[in-house]
Amino acid sequence: MNSLKEYVDNLFVGYEDSKETMELKDEILSNLEAKVNDLTSKGMNYNEALKVSKESIKSVDYLIDGNKKIYFNRYKIEFIQVALLYSIIAWIITIPLRIIFMGTMINSFLLVVSVILCIIFLVLNSKKRSSYMDKVTIYNIKSILRYKKLGWIFWWMFILVSTLSKVAIEFGSNIWFSRSITISGPYQFAVLVLRYALPFISIIIPLLLNKSSKLILKYEAGDLSES
Repeated sequence: MNSLKEYVDNLFVGYEDSKETMELKDEILSNLEAKVNDLTSKGMNYNEALKVSKESIKSVDYLIDGNKKIYFNRYKIEFIQVALLYSIIAWIITIPLRIIFMGTMINSFLLVVSVILCIIFLVLNSKKRSSYMDKVTIYNIKSILRYKKLGWIFWWMFILVSTLSKVAIEFGSNIWFSRSITISGPYQFAVLVLRYALPFISIIIPLLLNKSSKLILKYEAGDLSES
């Protein structure tokens, strides 16, 4: 029965070894072993029984909780379109940040990203063949939702650390020695505000993760058991 265990292990390649998948793996292996024993007891050759049992289950995608079959290329095109929109908005918003060096770097980077995404979108959107648009793949919505949650957590941590580090660098000595904080003029105040505002541009990342989960539901292809 070792070949059956190896076959079942291969069915779960790409899935993490969670409690759910381990229990499902044991259940499938047990069912296949029972099927082989049943077929051989009815006179079928062992190797033939093994082959028939393996062919009875060729995929576990429809058994994994949270798996959804989606139109991948439709999803991909709209995701790239949303990413392009976000990058253009971020580029426009960061134009005033060019008065500081880091702002200039980020604004220029966003322009390059927008151009690249625009080219990718135009290329993908030009492929209107039904065979291309109707291509399906499996996504696990639970994993996507977990990544979305982690994305927001890490983003808030990044903002907190970034803000606190800037406060420590720029005003640490004043706070430590109880000296008053002075701002010489409007320009210095504007530069100060822009430095603190700059990290918030990274909100594009959790927003894209959030949009990704919605697009998966939008382009769901149907019941996995139908495949």
